[in-house]
Amino acid sequence: MSAKPVTGDSSLDFVAIDFETANSKRSSACSVGLVRVMNGQVAESHHFLIRPEPFFFDPFNVAIHGIKEVDVKDAPCFRELWPQLQARITAPLVAHNAAFDMSVLRHALDEAGVPYPEMDYFCTRVISRVTWPGRPTYALDYIAEMLGIDFAHHNAEEDARACASIAVAACRQLRAESLYSLEKQVEIWKGALFPGGYLPCGTSRPTQCRTVSDRHVRASEVTATAGKIDRNHPFCGNAFVFTGTMTAMPRLVAMEEVINRGGTCQDSVNATTNFLVLGEKGYLGYRSGFKSNKMKKAESLIAKGLPVEILSERDFLALL
Repeated sequence: MSAKPVTGDSSLDFVAIDFETANSKRSSACSVGLVRVMNGQVAESHHFLIRPEPFFFDPFNVAIHGIKEVDVKDAPCFRELWPQLQARITAPLVAHNAAFDMSVLRHALDEAGVPYPEMDYFCTRVISRVTWPGRPTYALDYIAEMLGIDFAHHNAEEDARACASIAVAACRQLRAESLYSLEKQVEIWKGALFPGGYLPCGTSRPTQCRTVSDRHVRASEVTATAGKIDRNHPFCGNAFVFTGTMTAMPRLVAMEEVINRGGTCQDSVNATTNFLVLGEKGYLGYRSGFKSNKMKKAESLIAKGLPVEILSERDFLALL
C-alpha cells in the first residue's frame, strides 16, 4: 500500500512517528512508534522493536532509551517490518526533530534497498517555534511539559504520542483545521519524501547566513574535515555556541560537525548566535534552575526577540 501525500485536507489527520537508534548510524533503527490521529483525536498507536543491521548497540544509545540486544534479538529487521509500517502511514507524517526521524527512515530504506515512498511530513519542533515564539528551548520534553503533556521520554510510542499532542495543540492554538492549513497560515513549509530524494521541512524565518571564513572561533582548533556541504542541512548558515561537557563526543568534534555542515561556531553568545548547545549535565542543571552566564545571555537575547534557541546535547545529536 503506497502512502500518498494528502493535499487540501480539511481535517486534522496525520501519523506521528518516532525512531530510536541502536548506535550512531542513522540506519540502526531499533524501535519505532506510530500514533495515528484522525480529526484531532488519537485513533490508534503502535510500537515495534527492530533488529538493527549490523547488530550493535552503543552504550550511549542504550543509556538514552534502555533498549538492549536481548530485547530485539527476535524482532524483525527494518526490511521485514517496512510493509507493516507503510500500510499504517495513510496521512502526512509528523515528527519532533523531523530532520532526525526522516533521516533514520531514509537511511533504513537505503540499507534495505527499498525506494522511498511518496509522502509529506511536518516537524513539531519547527511548528512549535512559530506557535510559541520566545521559548528558551524547543526540546520535546520542554514543550510537552509546557503544554501539560505527560509521557515517558525516549520510548518511541510515548514520544510519538507527545509529538501528536503538540501538533494538535498548535493547530488549535492557531485555529488551523489541518496541518496543511497551518502551513498556509504561518511561515513554515512541509517536507516531502519521494522516490529518489527528499525536501526538508523548515521555517521561512530569515537567518543571518555566514560562511565558514567569518566564524568567531579559534581557527587553530576547528577546521572543516569534509568537502561538500549539504545546503539543506539545518546547521547550514547557523551559528553555534557550546557550553558544558559533551557526553557523546568531545566538544571539538561537535564543532567540526557544525563546520562540516555549513554552520559556524562562536566562543560566546551574542546577537548573531542561533543555537546554544548544552552538554547533557548542563541541560539537566538548566532544567533544574541553574543558569550559567551563557545561558543567561541566551535567555536575555530571546527576551528581546532574537532567534536564539537552547539545545540539549541530545537535540543537537538528533539534528546532526
